[in-house]
Amino acid sequence: MKNAYYLIISSLIFISILAGCSSQQKSKTTTAQPSSTITPSDSTTSVENPGFLTDNKMARLEAREYPWSSLGRLNVAGRHFCNGVMVGKNKLLAPASCLYDLVEGRWFQPKEMVFVAGYQRDDSTIFSPADSYQIAQGFVPQNKSLKSLLNNWTLISLSVPLGEHTGWAGVRNNATEQDLTMMAGYRRGWEHVQALFPLCNQSAVKKDKCPQRSDGPLNRYIVEANGLFLAPNHPIASRTYTLWNLPTSPQAPKRFNYVSSIPKDSVQRLLVDLGYLDRTSPDIKAATSAAQNELGSTQSGLPDANTLYLLLRELNRVRNGSPVS
Repeated sequence: MKNAYYLIISSLIFISILAGCSSQQKSKTTTAQPSSTITPSDSTTSVENPGFLTDNKMARLEAREYPWSSLGRLNVAGRHFCNGVMVGKNKLLAPASCLYDLVEGRWFQPKEMVFVAGYQRDDSTIFSPADSYQIAQGFVPQNKSLKSLLNNWTLISLSVPLGEHTGWAGVRNNATEQDLTMMAGYRRGWEHVQALFPLCNQSAVKKDKCPQRSDGPLNRYIVEANGLFLAPNHPIASRTYTLWNLPTSPQAPKRFNYVSSIPKDSVQRLLVDLGYLDRTSPDIKAATSAAQNELGSTQSGLPDANTLYLLLRELNRVRNGSPVS
């Protein structure tokens, strides 16, 4: 009887201890934590301007700024994704191979595809389901011939005219030695970050400034003062180019509900890498004007697409050791 009495008392004490621990734990987890985005007080206010390159060859882009906003991810059947680029109000270019299931031996249906433009860190608010698509004539999924490789493209019609919000890229079949080319897109292992390899071009002496094959296929682009041009490593067949009425010039967004009209983040970080802006300086406009003056542009102090182009060209001159015209 005495043993039973001690057992009951011990159980009550144990339960009481558990309740106290649970209460403390609950209180701890519900306590508000300081946010990393809270503005510091006046007494501790400081500026930290990050640089552009993260590892001497790659930059993580702000995907919600034009012209990067015209790039995005085509998510297919919840199984995989591939890089896509807007080429019209509701037109998207992507690899045709992305739309074929080799295991099941079938083409995915449009209802199984969703394109997310300016995708960044799980933010997928700019999206549209696919409505229909065309495969370039000559592409055969199981065929590894050169003809099939050159026609590995699909033109997808989206249900929503995302291009009005994101802008779109021009398409240029052949890049010249004077063009400022670089690789961009979403990589394997870094699926939620839009990456740019600004030094991966004809002026690079070593290929270690380019993405690895294990990163997956990224697209090549030409950067100019007015935006981006898709410049495929394997040119799109002339017949397909004409039939699909691909744009010869880029188009900036007409609406800015979701994206910024200017690449402010990219310009600011490039200014740091090129020595125009100190990491602790708040005077970004003065640094932009100084760079514009030195690089032969109008001193507006505005971080526009032309300034982005000039800074990327200068970055190549400094880091690759040879100028890009």
